[in-house]
Amino acid sequence: MSGDEPHLVPLPEQLRRLGASEDVLALVTAEHGTWRELHDRLIGLIAALLDLACRDRPVADVIDDLIGSAAVPLDRLVGAGVDAGEVAALLRAHGSVGTATTDAATGDVEFRHACGTGQRYWRDVPDAATVAEGEVPGVPGGRPRYCARCVRAIAAHGGGAWTVSPPADTVEPCVWRVRG
Repeated sequence: MSGDEPHLVPLPEQLRRLGASEDVLALVTAEHGTWRELHDRLIGLIAALLDLACRDRPVADVIDDLIGSAAVPLDRLVGAGVDAGEVAALLRAHGSVGTATTDAATGDVEFRHACGTGQRYWRDVPDAATVAEGEVPGVPGGRPRYCARCVRAIAAHGGGAWTVSPPADTVEPCVWRVRG
């Protein structure tokens, strides 16, 4: 981690590297644990609501409606232009851990990470409902509906400048790419 390079170093580790006191580290770690519990509960709720909404409607239609009617659109979380630093911050905020590699020639950034949201849910709920091949445009079959929602939201926002390649299982990293 150096300067303004995109990274996926969790906040407690950043503070540790800066020499924060043990009291500060303990406080930040405890607060992050509380946040993680709330976050994971919300992800479970969102996944359950997706499943309910998909009982009578195609998954792709439900996801498109969610993207179009979100009270806080992705553009408010990550700027209208796709910036690798903002994407890295979004991943860190969601507990994703992994690597960020910048291609010196193109400026493209590739994030390979253990997703802190959809993939974490998939690990915790291995029988989560998945999409069939071709059911949701751009999403490989066998991926959880929650992951399909993520892939489609980023595709709608990124317009090809920000892409997601979801893993085939819960072990392989999720790969996000941001064009430089």
